[in-house]
Amino acid sequence: MLTFRRILGTTVAIAVAVAAATLPAAGQDNLGLQPGERKVEPAKLPLDRPDVWTLNFRYKPPRILPVDGFDDKGNPAKQVVWYMWYQVYNRSGEPVTFIPEFELVTTDLNTYHLDEPQPYIFEQVKKYEDRTITKEKPEGILNLKTTIEISRKPIPASKPDAFPILISGLAVWTDMDRAEKARKTNKFSVYITGLSNGVAVEQKALPNDEVVTLVKKKTLRIDFIRPTDENRPQISDIQPDDSNGPAENWVYRTAQNPMKSKAAAKP
Repeated sequence: MLTFRRILGTTVAIAVAVAAATLPAAGQDNLGLQPGERKVEPAKLPLDRPDVWTLNFRYKPPRILPVDGFDDKGNPAKQVVWYMWYQVYNRSGEPVTFIPEFELVTTDLNTYHLDEPQPYIFEQVKKYEDRTITKEKPEGILNLKTTIEISRKPIPASKPDAFPILISGLAVWTDMDRAEKARKTNKFSVYITGLSNGVAVEQKALPNDEVVTLVKKKTLRIDFIRPTDENRPQISDIQPDDSNGPAENWVYRTAQNPMKSKAAAKP
């Protein structure tokens, strides 16, 4: 019965998404959202230059899924991965290149995890998310892409009066279950770079006469909460954390490795 409900839910979601493409243009950016899906509109920030573009973003909260994988010695073994379904579309007026990076940061345990699109694992998650995939149609209706594949072609510009051209993808974190500490997280954030070309540079003087050059990129931060026991993970455990305002926020975030240089000699 559980499997039937999952299949039925996926079928309904796909049917609505396909049907929405035939509806009138007015208000179409609001169409096609299913229960659990959320959208994030671009937002202007004080550090934005005049030529900054930002993509529209839609997503479902990260999910936890057991798959066939490998242990640390390379032997076949069951593995639990975390993944996030998302879609982007482009209202900037020109095609833009989306080079995404999805970083999961546990705010309660202080661990960092980058999306890692391992093909064997990705294909299993892809088949779970898109039940229309067959041998005859391996891409399915959603044509879900890895974070590498999605960067290979520019995101086409959608016309203002037309239904947006949705490009779908999956971010997959393969190391959450292996990192015993990380999998116990109940509060974390996902930082997504590449959705905008916004970049700002700031120099900061240190007490030892060094100058740190901070490169900040316009980034989407989404906060999540997982109020459950990691010993019995369920696929829908994780939810956006709106307890302190909207879970989704645009920020300029500093790169992890700032560049250092000696300060100029004082006269």
